[in-house]
Order: sequence, then C-alpha cells, then structure tokens
Amino acid sequence: MRQIVQFDEHIRQEVAAIECKWEVIANEIFNIYHQKFITFNEDLIIEVIRIQKGKKAAQEDLFTPNYESFLEIGVENDDEYYPNAYIPIWKCKQEMFQKVGYLTRRTLSDVGKMLHKMMKEMLEERAENGERNE
Repeated sequence: MRQIVQFDEHIRQEVAAIECKWEVIANEIFNIYHQKFITFNEDLIIEVIRIQKGKKAAQEDLFTPNYESFLEIGVENDDEYYPNAYIPIWKCKQEMFQKVGYLTRRTLSDVGKMLHKMMKEMLEERAENGERNE
C-alpha cells in the first residue's frame, strides 16, 4: 500500500476513480462466475465496501479518519453470508496529529487476475467437497 500524507483534490479523484474501476471489474467477474456458484446452491457476492468505524460510508467521506474501502468476496447460502476474502483499496487513519492514507498499489489487471484465480479456487473447492459428500 502506498502511504499518502498530502491530501488534496487530485488524491480524492484518484481514490474515487480506483474504487469505481474496482466496482466495474467486480461486476464483470460476478457476471462470469455467478451461474457456476448457483449450481452449488450459493449466491456469489463480489462488491466494493466502504465503511467508517464498521458502518456504511459514502465515497465522499474518504478523507475522514477510519474510512476504508475494500473489495469483498463471499458467498451466501440459505440466508447465511460467508466471507471468503477481501482486498484493501484505501484506508484513512488519524495517526498522532496527522491524517494518513494508504492506497493500494494493485493495478486493475492485477485485481482481475486475482479474482479469476480466487473464483477458480473456490469452485474447485466446492467441486471437491461435493464429490466427498456423495
């Protein structure tokens, strides 16, 4: 993660753009793999989460201390949610007397590759478990 101590409009736009691009890739990966998870009676969840102190936050709050955004991957089965992984995007913290931000260094291509790999591993795991349960 890249440490940022100088907060300005350029950084705000950069973080917001990265979050939006990650939402797009999350939707693309979801559309590719969603049906495959349904065959295991699970709903795939891939979404960008924005929180501040554990509560939902708006993108406009990204310079507020304790704001963080991340891509969360999980599945829902029988109304139970099971998180599988998360990939941090941005985190804003208050350290001593100064705000400090941490921004991912991952490219959109890196994230796409990671998500494809995760999806394949998750599906392989389900296929193996399905064979063992029969």
